[in-house]
Amino acid sequence: MTTNIPQHFDEAFLSWFQERTEEAWQRYKTKTFEEYVAGGIGGSAWQQGTRWLGGLSEEEIAVIEQRYDVRFPPDYRLFLRVLHSVDRPMVGARYVDAATMVPVTTPSFYNWHSDTEIEAAYEWPFEGLFYDVQYNGLWPQTWGIKPRDTEAQKALLRELLHAAPRLIPVFGHRYLLAEPCAAGNPVLSIYQSDIIILCDDLHSYFLTEYGGLINAAGSGIRKTPEQREAYQTIPFWGEFISQAVPSSLGQAQIRPLKRSWAILGLPGCPSLSR
Repeated sequence: MTTNIPQHFDEAFLSWFQERTEEAWQRYKTKTFEEYVAGGIGGSAWQQGTRWLGGLSEEEIAVIEQRYDVRFPPDYRLFLRVLHSVDRPMVGARYVDAATMVPVTTPSFYNWHSDTEIEAAYEWPFEGLFYDVQYNGLWPQTWGIKPRDTEAQKALLRELLHAAPRLIPVFGHRYLLAEPCAAGNPVLSIYQSDIIILCDDLHSYFLTEYGGLINAAGSGIRKTPEQREAYQTIPFWGEFISQAVPSSLGQAQIRPLKRSWAILGLPGCPSLSR
């Protein structure tokens, strides 16, 4: 059922999304740990009865922005004001070695009042990239000369990430690009150096990622191929995105680009000191 879906990422859409998700969570059958063990595959699932916590105040949002040195674009800021996060974590299981599975809890939509959640989410891109530096030979020429010392490699990678456009952790390893500070930035999936544009904006992300839960189909692609070319010009992140461009965009995607990511945004929020 896909009718009556609000077509813009506004309060009407978020109210609709809240109603549909809470209805689905009320009916949800949470997979038990024993079922994970029997199936032999880890994972995570919603808890039955999950509900949204409700929004943050502008004062709370301003404090969070200062604490994490980020400016929330208008669309994500609206999400924080209306929904923010949910009242319980996801539950599941994972292997700790080849033969042993253990139960786990994991965050879903990040709770910005939980320093543990947010700090871990911000550390995730560094940890994944450095893993590939150590074990998979990652070191693009654009990073400069690779230091011999491991600690020096870590320090340089942190400098590069600090200089890169900020990310906003949304859910798991899904991140919204925070820059430019305007509505409509893409949602990235970041797993080590496997970095792709998952969806073109929050509206398409909510419908695509959670369409199965709420029985509402969505598409991750809303921008034109020409507009999507500009993703490759995003400082730092674009170098990885260019290696994972959907095949439907063709070979033109890997040639040097003249269009710039910056032209897709609008003048927005004043910057914080970095």
